[in-house]
Amino acid sequence: MSLSNLIRRKSEPVGFATATPATFATLEGGKGGTVASVATVAVAKSPQGQTAPPAKVSPGDTATASRWWLIHYPDRDPVEVACCPEATHADILERHPDAVAAEPFTPTIRQPSAPLTASEETAIRAWLALIEETDPATIAEVIGQCQRDAEAREYFAGRAADELPKPDPFPDDRRRCSQCLNLRGRVCTVAKPGGLVSANVGYWPTAHTLQRCAGYLPNATDTNQQRGRERWPGLIQKGGE
Repeated sequence: MSLSNLIRRKSEPVGFATATPATFATLEGGKGGTVASVATVAVAKSPQGQTAPPAKVSPGDTATASRWWLIHYPDRDPVEVACCPEATHADILERHPDAVAAEPFTPTIRQPSAPLTASEETAIRAWLALIEETDPATIAEVIGQCQRDAEAREYFAGRAADELPKPDPFPDDRRRCSQCLNLRGRVCTVAKPGGLVSANVGYWPTAHTLQRCAGYLPNATDTNQQRGRERWPGLIQKGGE
């Protein structure tokens, strides 16, 4: 899945909805490869709530390309669709077979009150990666929209905040002996009385119990390569090794 066509119903003052599948289908008839994902979204109403006047396109005009289209349906309110790259009248009607008409228009954009922050951009890029959007032009278009369009920024930042995995507020830093390189077979090789693992030589620990151990030596699968004495310094008793 990559970016869907992003639309807003004309009857709604704020808010976006996902309308169509993720990408345009491959165009047939010798037109070349797959058309890139629909990427942009912008404010199609001015602060006074008025859309920019549409430019009329006759049903026979299939060559006119536009980034923004107002699509009319026989049984519901029109919707505004942003396209990246620009789509022709024929493309739009092919993607929306239940539409009765479509016309391009130029939206009025509300400028952001502050620049896009590094953390906002990072989150938006992470969300694009999450939905498997890899096209550089599409990604650049989304970031550009977020830099110059307040409502686009609110939309994409909101999607990122809602859908990106949340870090565990209380992460469990304990490890199992089975993750420790000091476990050979069933024997803890650093165990000795008064040592990092104060136990009898030849000690058999419970290999799959989560715990904190000063003698822990992480294997290659542990993303934290600190040894136990560094990771949990409070476990080392004064006078111990």
